[in-house]
Amino acid sequence: MSVLDDPKVQRVLEREHQRAKGDQERLSEIREKIDAAKAAGTFTYDMYPTDVYLAIEPAMGRFLNLCSRSLDAKCIVEFGTSFGISTIYLAAAARETGGHVIGSELEPSKAGRAQANLEEAGLADVVDIRVGNAMQTLQDIDEPVDMLFLDGWKDLYVPVTQLLERRFRHGAVVLADNIHTFRAEIQTYVDYMARTDGRFHSVTLPFESGLHYSYHHNP
Repeated sequence: MSVLDDPKVQRVLEREHQRAKGDQERLSEIREKIDAAKAAGTFTYDMYPTDVYLAIEPAMGRFLNLCSRSLDAKCIVEFGTSFGISTIYLAAAARETGGHVIGSELEPSKAGRAQANLEEAGLADVVDIRVGNAMQTLQDIDEPVDMLFLDGWKDLYVPVTQLLERRFRHGAVVLADNIHTFRAEIQTYVDYMARTDGRFHSVTLPFESGLHYSYHHNP
């Protein structure tokens, strides 16, 4: 049995995925404000309520887990931990590979909930959640990075990738969520990854929200 299939891990995931289904109701309360801000060019991600998950789907979670395990990933970095759903999938893989997850979350209340979920799942000891702006919390990583999962503020996808690229091992994988759901906001990232002089080879995988998969190659 894989770590991901441990009953206590599955119990936490099932509960949190169920809670995440309330996102549409929570967002509907401020949808007009968000849409108006996007039209006016004044939208910022902190307009979202702090109780919104914006979580990955279970199938994507299992893909993250399998990808981490197939890479034998020892250092997995996550930008945008939120309530820790994706983190649990990554941490379950790290338990099997003898690795660890370094997460970054801007909102302290979300980081606290994520930490509690990881403890309940029995995976807290392989995760380091760093609270604050990822451009500061992730800048001191001094070990080879095997995989980076981007699921935070979309305008930071490029800066975070650039921040960590010097640490990517040959064959590292970068996964970016919401390629479909935030298409306009993420286009800069997609364009950047396409013009890196052969350092990245990319494809978009057909998950509902769209997952951009990039392989890092040292020319």
